[in-house]
Amino acid sequence: MLDIKKHRLDYGAMLIPPPGYRLAKAVAATYTLDLNTLLSIPVALFFSQTLEGNFDAERVQLLEAIQRCPDVLRIYHQRGKIHVPRKHNRLYGLLEPCVVGILPDDAYTAFHPKVWVLRYEHDHEPTMYRVIVLSRNLTYDRSWDIAAHLDGEVTEERQSKNAPLVSFVKHLISYEGFDGDRKFVADLRKVQFKTPNGFNQNFFFHPVGVNGYENPITTQTGSRALCISPFVHDEAIHTLWENVSDELLLFGCREELRRLKPETLEDVRAFCISDLIVDGESVEQGEDGEGEQLEQNLHAKLYVYQGESSRNQWFLGSANATKAALERNIEFILELRGTGAAVQLDQLKDELLGKDEQGGIFQQYEPPDEPVDDTEIKKLEEKLRLLEFDLLKHLEINTAEVRPSENEANYDLHLVLDPGSRKWPGLSVRLSPFNSDGIGPEELSPGRISKLVFGNINESNLSRFLRFEIWQGSERLRAFLMKVEIDGIPESRVSRILKSIINSRDRFFEYLRFLLADDLNKDPVGADPGDDGGNTNSDGESVWDTSIPIFEQLLLAASRSPQRLQAIDEVLQQLRKEEGEESDSNVIPHEFLEFWAAFKQIVPQSSRRKR
Repeated sequence: MLDIKKHRLDYGAMLIPPPGYRLAKAVAATYTLDLNTLLSIPVALFFSQTLEGNFDAERVQLLEAIQRCPDVLRIYHQRGKIHVPRKHNRLYGLLEPCVVGILPDDAYTAFHPKVWVLRYEHDHEPTMYRVIVLSRNLTYDRSWDIAAHLDGEVTEERQSKNAPLVSFVKHLISYEGFDGDRKFVADLRKVQFKTPNGFNQNFFFHPVGVNGYENPITTQTGSRALCISPFVHDEAIHTLWENVSDELLLFGCREELRRLKPETLEDVRAFCISDLIVDGESVEQGEDGEGEQLEQNLHAKLYVYQGESSRNQWFLGSANATKAALERNIEFILELRGTGAAVQLDQLKDELLGKDEQGGIFQQYEPPDEPVDDTEIKKLEEKLRLLEFDLLKHLEINTAEVRPSENEANYDLHLVLDPGSRKWPGLSVRLSPFNSDGIGPEELSPGRISKLVFGNINESNLSRFLRFEIWQGSERLRAFLMKVEIDGIPESRVSRILKSIINSRDRFFEYLRFLLADDLNKDPVGADPGDDGGNTNSDGESVWDTSIPIFEQLLLAASRSPQRLQAIDEVLQQLRKEEGEESDSNVIPHEFLEFWAAFKQIVPQSSRRKR
């Protein structure tokens, strides 16, 4: 299950449609959200490939897939939990319609599920759905995770097992719906899902905290239990121990296990993930001198209960072994059952610890000689939690609009907001526009209306995300993004973003080659990635010639994938929108436009892209 060599989880690969199918709709829920990770998702969804490399850069390969997202993708996350990227990227602006923030009822409750529900369609086969249940958020976290996915076809009859899943999706849609959401839900009711290998068809969805659904872990019993959880609380571990008659095996992180009271672990066998595993990638990359050093800690959440007649029940998903997860949070858990050898508790224990408990990725946990005193850390965490929730709940945005700047070339962002009356002793909050270099933050004052103007923002950098920072003196403690409705953002912004990225002939032909390539990480056959595709001579002048590889690829696309030609035609229209011939000729050669006007006539008009 956590095989260090074989079972690496590929987020993109899980999202790729089945052969012959295309994505129709996708709904996801996550606690935290990383925009760079979100940039990588559309390529898997729409092109059935995982795109390699650095997503900090504004890669032209992403444009085509990202532009399809607003029609089909919704990501629901806890409000205030969008990470601030290290670098600005104008492509983030294209993702804004896909992102929906949800604020829990109080500061101590979290919207914490990690789940995808995807609808795939086929021209000749039944519609399919896929449910992916994970323990990790939609981020670049390299921690150890456990995930499962269930595929199924839409049938003629409702499936009673899907009722909790349907209830969960309807809960998400209640915050913000999307075109076709009723059809999405109606067909989801009728999907006959198949479980992963090794488990029987007696599975259950548990949308904890939604419409009265409770966490099944609170009442689950067994002779033995194995729990994997990165975060642990004393009350939750006591609950787990009281519900087993023989043995409880607890697998966690050293720094979190240290927070447990000694008496909590008296009757529990506790193991922590090995330091060699946690620091392994950092050591390897540090020795190579390349890449960012990322920890590979634990993020998996799994509960396995052993019952009679080799019957084992697995509960995997988002719920930690904490009081909040058991009693308050919104979580999503998938329950699987099986009696085969591969799903036995002891088999999983051997995979985690190694045979005879030697050589695994976990090791015996040894409590510290002295209890860990983290009182001050907890006080600061509590203070930050209350401030964040208070700000997100009571912040009133009276005005949020962009207006043309005095130079009439850029825009000014005007904000009038009330952060609420609650005081923030020892802390301060600062706000700034997102995705705009050179514009500093402004401090907010509780109990006072703030009238802010952030000036001279380029149209392609306008964003519906605002950046909030929490400071203690000269130290920044937190930073997060929040999406807000901003009036006056020009409709031409999407075209401006496109033009700002495809801003030269080299970039245009790079994008063209991308649209025609079978492998999105490679150029089409015959193209040299080191040049511009054979479209300029040594003086930089256009020598558009129908003998170049791109022409051959266009001919192939016309016969095999005419929808690719439709994609090219649409991007040409966007690049030329509101531009005169003289200005767009710097990006698109006149010779190509003349050629395209004749060439596209051979594309069947009915061959529109299916979204």
